[in-house]
Amino acid sequence: MSIRLIISVFTLVVLVASCGKEEELPPPIPQDQLIEIIAEALILEPAGREMPYIVQDSIYKQYYTLILVEKGYTMEEFVSSMQWLQKEPKRLEETYTKVLEQIQIIETEANN
Repeated sequence: MSIRLIISVFTLVVLVASCGKEEELPPPIPQDQLIEIIAEALILEPAGREMPYIVQDSIYKQYYTLILVEKGYTMEEFVSSMQWLQKEPKRLEETYTKVLEQIQIIETEANN
């Protein structure tokens, strides 16, 4: 009977250990760079709204591509990084708070 208990406890420990959280890899684009990219894209977004609706998607894609190329990243890395952000609502909220701060800095510098 004690051998069954030992085997049961061992099995339970192995199952619990295997169900642990997987170690999360960092995003392809570091968070500080991601904040800059999102801020720049949000600043350019209103210009896209001035274009005819039918071409807006391609204009936005061009904006993002230009910003990403300038910083040395690809659209795939950006999408993957955004998916990483969206996995944790708190991380997403903190990032967008920093994005708003970055936009204020950019606007202040532009007005000077």
